[in-house]
Amino acid sequence: GHAEWPNLLDGDAIPDESLERCITNAKVASTNWLLFTLYYFQMLVAYLFDDIELAIKMGEKYIDLDESLHRSHKGFVLLSELKFLYCLTSLAYARNTKEGIWEKHGHESMERVRKLAKDYPSSYQHKLLLLEAESAFNAGNKC
Repeated sequence: GHAEWPNLLDGDAIPDESLERCITNAKVASTNWLLFTLYYFQMLVAYLFDDIELAIKMGEKYIDLDESLHRSHKGFVLLSELKFLYCLTSLAYARNTKEGIWEKHGHESMERVRKLAKDYPSSYQHKLLLLEAESAFNAGNKC
């Protein structure tokens, strides 16, 4: 990218509009799927660029959206991925801030991913192992 701020979905990633303008337009037009997609991918990009605070903010906005949309098939897939990413982000935030509430959020999300790993092992078992390793690292286990 040629974006001024690589941790934001902006520049070439969203031509002609900023992320905030896209989110505002999606809210006005009541296009929750666009909001789902924007929040999820902004969370992912922010996490990848180590902007954990922005990732947390986007994850919480996603979670606050209409619960009925989470129950559809597409919503289930995206919400399942969000559970994993929110856990990973919460554990990173706990490590950065030393605030126990984020470790708690991470462990609550990990339980959801644990259920997904049980039900869909080929899609979530490896993600659960990564989360368990992150949690162990936070607890001081280096091996």
